[in-house]
Amino acid sequence: MRGYRGGEILSHLLLFARQLKERGLKITPDRVVDAARSLSLIDLALRQDFYLVLKANLVSSLKEAAVFDLIFEEFWSRLPEEESPKSGFPRGEMEEGEEPGEEGTLSMSLEWELASGEEGGDEQGRRGAYSQEEVLLEKDFSQFSEKELGILEREFTRLLAHWAIRISRRREPAARGREMDFRRSLKKASRHGGEFFDLARRRRKVKPMEVIVLCDVSGSMDASTRFILQFLFGMGRAFPRSDIFVFSTRLTRITDILQHSPWPQALAAISRRVRDWSGGTMIGHCLRVFNEQCAKRVRAGSAVIILISDGWDRGEPEQLAAEMKRIKRKARKLIWLNPLLGTPDYHPFCLGMRTALPYIDHFLPANTLKGLRAMGEILVAQSARG
Repeated sequence: MRGYRGGEILSHLLLFARQLKERGLKITPDRVVDAARSLSLIDLALRQDFYLVLKANLVSSLKEAAVFDLIFEEFWSRLPEEESPKSGFPRGEMEEGEEPGEEGTLSMSLEWELASGEEGGDEQGRRGAYSQEEVLLEKDFSQFSEKELGILEREFTRLLAHWAIRISRRREPAARGREMDFRRSLKKASRHGGEFFDLARRRRKVKPMEVIVLCDVSGSMDASTRFILQFLFGMGRAFPRSDIFVFSTRLTRITDILQHSPWPQALAAISRRVRDWSGGTMIGHCLRVFNEQCAKRVRAGSAVIILISDGWDRGEPEQLAAEMKRIKRKARKLIWLNPLLGTPDYHPFCLGMRTALPYIDHFLPANTLKGLRAMGEILVAQSARG
């Protein structure tokens, strides 16, 4: 029987299961044992088979599936190439009679690993965690060291998974929905002396909100661009109907790259496609291209539009004002994220930013997790309104 050497993959599977549990999935030792045993029955070099086996064993609902997809892509794409399921985990022949793992030992290991992710601890430990979280939320992306980048990536995944769960819980009344609406059923019963003559139903809302992002990749944005694009990469999975553009002196659509490539390859592909990376900034001109070529298909008030830029513009302020006015008419909400806004004593002195401000619904920092989290909360709130 062909299989894997338990120690070579089990440690990664344990870490992956722990991350899923931390994001709210109902992960138990038995489930992970079943997943580990199932992996011995497939070719680990086939990434799709690997994905499906883990999903079948570790996911039990639609909302968990959305979270699983986000964490799977982020977790397994970070592994070294020789350990990634894309190229296959190290494999080898088992000795005759050897089992994929000893269930008792594996279960005990999983109990310890998964339990260590549970909430708890003394009050001092909780206060320390809260303090560290606040520091992390306020820290400028450019100040993260190489060793801290993994922490930042995990926080991106945690935020996105949280929003995906909240969006997946959206429900609407339905004549033949699969779920009973207890609140509406009780309200109906109250009209008949508490008798349940008719049970109200509900179903999951299936029409996701449209999100359009235009991100400045000019030279003045270099310190934050990589982290913002990485966040947008994950956001495209939390908000499937998202369309993402980058601009400097010209407008370039990158939605297809972010949807179909793992993050490291996506970043390389974006740098090849965007010919004006780290150049000057012509915000008004790029917005005119967007309004004339891309915005026509967007119904008025149907999309949340996000602009990410520091506001430094080499174009004419009259053109910027005119194009901002056109975008404002299209947008359900217009959000502007500025990496300079998170710096002490910032004031929007530059002409481009002053020109754009009257048309903006929300003005947020783009260089901290706090700013990105605030943006996400706005998106989730808008999504809940349908």
